[in-house]
Formats: sequence, structure tokens, C-alpha cells
Amino acid sequence: MEPVSVVIPTYNRAALLPAAIGSVLQAVADGDEIIVADDGSTDGTAGIVRRFAPRVRYLACAHRGAGSARNAGIAACTHDLVAFADSDDQWLPQRLRWQRPLLARGSGLVFAFSDFGQLYPDGRREMSYVRRWSGDRRGWESILGPARPLADFLPDPTDGEARIAVHIGSLYEAELQANYVNVNTVLARRSVAGEALRFADDLPTFEDWECFARLTRRGPCAYIDGPTALQRSHGGPRLTDSSLAVRLQARLTIIERNWGCDPDFLGRTGPLVARTVYRLRRSLARHWLMAGQCDEARRVLAQLDGAAVERLAAGLPPSLLRLAAPLIRGVQHLAAP
Repeated sequence: MEPVSVVIPTYNRAALLPAAIGSVLQAVADGDEIIVADDGSTDGTAGIVRRFAPRVRYLACAHRGAGSARNAGIAACTHDLVAFADSDDQWLPQRLRWQRPLLARGSGLVFAFSDFGQLYPDGRREMSYVRRWSGDRRGWESILGPARPLADFLPDPTDGEARIAVHIGSLYEAELQANYVNVNTVLARRSVAGEALRFADDLPTFEDWECFARLTRRGPCAYIDGPTALQRSHGGPRLTDSSLAVRLQARLTIIERNWGCDPDFLGRTGPLVARTVYRLRRSLARHWLMAGQCDEARRVLAQLDGAAVERLAAGLPPSLLRLAAPLIRGVQHLAAP
């Protein structure tokens, strides 16, 4: 069985970290390694991690964000297979049992990921969450490729595992418009991914989405239509809590730096990229208008054709802009972020 390196980035989550580490320990095997990349925590995280030594290695990092911490963890890995766990979430015991065989040497896959569940503070679980998370209601046959039984990849599948499907294909085009990949479910092969296995360290959010843009461009991936992790709802901060403007601007940057710089992709599907960028910019302009920041809205609108309602609103005085808010909200064809 090929060993796996597990990277857990963290920042000031000493209270949640033991549960995350404990869940990973239930899924790993002898020979696997676990690295906690601490992004400059000030809450005693180092002491928490050292309780799990020598099974877990502590890596101190300067406070530069989740992307930088993940990259430092990747650089410290000693194995070719790299998995990621979030310090406020949890793995399920089957995580590596299901994924490790998919990325057997010679498979050609860049990474594998899966469905996941939501764990609420009252202990309630909501499974099959990826569809709600991505916002795409299509089946995985349309998103990624035909289904194969997970049992085909496992040496001794159970009856339950025999009913789980695996979809293999290119996710590159789909990732342009929505993110389907929860980093807490990712297992990647470094020797195949190469420099694509790198998280953005200059974005305030969606640093993982940029990594997935590069990975999906690199080659095929596998999706397991069953959960391997739980995303934990809690009262602390999450990167996904960023403001709408921050999220929209991050998405536009990611598109510009990836699909927008891919001449082959633009040659095939340039209009799709243009439509996606247009919807995001128009949504951003609408956000600034609703916030009363007309100068910001005008800067975005200068990059757009059309958007007549937003242009009209941007020229109104603040008192009239407040009255026009219902009309701005009523433009139903604007893209959601």
C-alpha cells in the first residue's frame, strides 16, 4: 500500500484541531505521515499538536494565510500522494481506503475527490452536500463522465461500497463556473500534478479554487459519489465567510490567471469564458450599487457592455438610488457568485 502525506493547515483553531487530527488518525495507515502547518497561531496550537507526536509532525509557519500554509505543508511532505484536511473539519474513516486505490501508480489521474457531509453544532449531519455546495443540479455523468462501481477499484469491497459510483474525466471546463472540489476530500499525486499542486497565496479567499483550476487543466480526476469527510459548521471564522465583493473579485482574478490565459481553451470555448466574466462583473457592479458605492460600481461597469439598469442606477443621487434598490434586486438574469 503506497503511503500518503496528509497536510492540515491551521490558524488559531486549538479547540477544533484535536477532533480534526483524531479523524485523520482513524483513516491513515502505518507509513502515512500527518503534517500540521501552523499559520502563525497564537492560541497554543503548537502544544495541542505536540500531544499527538510522533504520529503528527508540527510545522511552524509565518502568518501568511491558508494558501501559504498548505504550500509549506506540501513542501514538507515525503510521499508522492498528498491529502488535505481542514483543521475545523473532519475526515470519515473510509477516506483513504476509497481514494488510495484510485490513484494507483500508472492510473494517470491527477487527483481524486468526493462528496462530503455537513456537521452541525447539534450533532446533526446532512450528507450528499456537494450538489448543494456547488449549486449544480446536473448528474455527475454530465459534469465529469460515465459511472463505474467503486468496487472495481477496491480489493475487498463491502456490499455498501458496491453501490457507490466513481466518475472519471476532465473537470476543467466545469470548474470555470462553479467549484465542485472540497479540499478536505482531495488526494493528489505530486509527480503527476507537478507545479499545478500549489495554492494561491495572494488571494483572501478561494485560494483552493485556483489550485483546482490548475489541477483540472493538468489532467483527469476521479470523483467518488459518496462522502469521505464532514464540513463542520461552527461559530468561528471561515474563509468562505468573506464578503460578496471579496468572493467575486477573487473569482475574477482566478479566471483571468487560468482559463483566461489558456489559448487552447479560449479557442474552443472563449464565449463561455466571456459570459462567465460578464456575469461576475455585473454581479459585482450590482453589489457596489446596493452598498451605495457608486464610484466602485462605475469602475466595474466601465469594463462591461450593456448592463443598462446598473448604468442608470450608477448615475442616480444616493436618495434615488435607495428607491431604485428593488429594481436592481429584480434583475433576475444576473449570475450568482
